[in-house]
Amino acid sequence: MVAETEQQLGSVLACRIQSLRHERLLSLDALAKLTGLSKGTVVALEKGKANPSIGVLCRLAAAFSLSVSDLLSNPANDASGSPIERTKPKVLWTSPKGSQAQLQVSTSGPTMFELWSWTIMPGDEFRADGHSPGTRELISVAEGSLKIRVGAETLILSAGEGARLVTDQEHSYAAAGDLPARFSMAVLERGGSADETVFLEN
Repeated sequence: MVAETEQQLGSVLACRIQSLRHERLLSLDALAKLTGLSKGTVVALEKGKANPSIGVLCRLAAAFSLSVSDLLSNPANDASGSPIERTKPKVLWTSPKGSQAQLQVSTSGPTMFELWSWTIMPGDEFRADGHSPGTRELISVAEGSLKIRVGAETLILSAGEGARLVTDQEHSYAAAGDLPARFSMAVLERGGSADETVFLEN
């Protein structure tokens, strides 16, 4: 089931990257530069042959000035103009031990404001590269204890506690005890600029 979900995610993402890259007249090299990914990784993602991490999804979304949700959605099904829009959660990370990160809902557009639900099982650790400059995260722990590392700083939160983070550098989350750590996360990340036009190549 998890493998099938990852395969579907990779297929949807491959089509979206290729479509957006051609629409913005970006070469593979230009997209690699905008995202900070290698050209080989961009090629593999566009062919559906890579399993994108949450960090990679955030880099791609920022490069196209989109939210992660927009990046993974069908543009034909975008907002209808109503002040209320129903959305569906997306599980974007799982582990063999049962950890998972679920994107509950996010805004549409270049400023990514996202609400996530996380479960980190004992013995698991989720590591992430830095996001765009100035990216902020709000954490609220519901159950267990959560160990957070941002750069060289570490903090352990218990159930009922929260923290404000600046995650434009390497960071990680892990269960601090023998029980699963369950927490909510709100992320504010401003998208990058994809205005640069470079001659398109296949």
